[in-house]
Amino acid sequence: MSLTTTLTERAAAFVDRRTSRRGFISKTAVVGSALTVAGPTYVMRPGTAYAAVCSCLGRSCDCSSLCCDGYTEFCCAITGENACPPNTLLAGWWKVDNSSYCNGSARYYMDCNKESPACRCGSAGVCRGSDTTCQCRSCGNRKDGCTVFRYGNCNNQVACVGPIMCRVVTCTKPWELEPTCTTVARTDNNTRWHHRACLEPVREPTAAELAFVRALYPDFLGREGEEAGVEGFAEELAKGHGRDVVAWSFAFSDEYTTTVVEGLYRSAFDRAPDADGRAFWSEKLRSGTTPAELAVVFYASDEFFAASRSNRTTYVERMYEKILGRTPTEAERSRHVQALEGGASRESVAADVFGSVESRERRVAQLYDRFLAREPDPSGQDYWVDYIDNGRDIELALYLAASDEYLRRAVARYPDGEPKASA
Repeated sequence: MSLTTTLTERAAAFVDRRTSRRGFISKTAVVGSALTVAGPTYVMRPGTAYAAVCSCLGRSCDCSSLCCDGYTEFCCAITGENACPPNTLLAGWWKVDNSSYCNGSARYYMDCNKESPACRCGSAGVCRGSDTTCQCRSCGNRKDGCTVFRYGNCNNQVACVGPIMCRVVTCTKPWELEPTCTTVARTDNNTRWHHRACLEPVREPTAAELAFVRALYPDFLGREGEEAGVEGFAEELAKGHGRDVVAWSFAFSDEYTTTVVEGLYRSAFDRAPDADGRAFWSEKLRSGTTPAELAVVFYASDEFFAASRSNRTTYVERMYEKILGRTPTEAERSRHVQALEGGASRESVAADVFGSVESRERRVAQLYDRFLAREPDPSGQDYWVDYIDNGRDIELALYLAASDEYLRRAVARYPDGEPKASA
């Protein structure tokens, strides 16, 4: 299956998704998607400092963030469906009285606990298990798979369940949706305002949302998007997913990481990668290797050194030309050549050149031009040059694509959200 087909089918699956009233509660097959994973965990706005930082399940988050509030995430924020996901079951419910979300009636919150955990529950009817990950998917997500608790007013015939994986919400009485639920009520009005945009009735995507998705295709993938893919991602925006989440699906897609690999191959070796190299290094990028780390491997390689006639001086000169677009000064040339002659590795020299401020300034400027069609302002330049010091170029691309400025530019490029007219 091609990279293009994979991305399109994931998006098209959103369009075909249907949920019956009974399926609202029942265990359903949830369609896989890059968007079921929450977006990036880093700070999305440069210059914004946390007033107070807490350690929440291994993450450094704002103490007021959802990750730190102790409650469990809604299922729809994880899977896109307001339903218990596969391998879970309803183990209990509670209510909020006089909910504005239910026109003054009670609103019901239902826990989806892990089914068949790898542990024994004893009399409690719930246990941790060794097969469940306790996590926050981002600072903006509440935890899932963490809370070992059971109200015990649903599916009491099941003697042992695992932690709460997520929760669903409805204005309909639980026992009318799931016959195993009893009418024994628990109340927690502290959750009165717990809500997610994905719980709202699905609306049609706006023209701006369609324009945003249409712009992501050429800017990340170098091509126009198929209608099924555009409509599918735009529907995710209409359901309440942030632009950063949708842009994340492009920034870490097979197709975009492949273009990054191909660009680095052309820069270093003046050739396209072979199929195995393309697949191997693309997977490395998706697994956490940064473009800067990959560039160091290429510029320090035997292939690049051999193309420099295995001459240290020529090697340094070619690297400067490839990375910085200029010849090194006499002092720069001498410093690197002497380092190599003194036993320094080619990796250390390549890292010094590719990681230099000058290299990072060029890369920041290139990404600004690609996504915002302008040069970076001085404050933005300084911030991002420092930010990609550890090679987080793809994260910068993601930030720029999720910005309000990018959205305005997308709307200008695709008026009314329509595709470009054919020539």
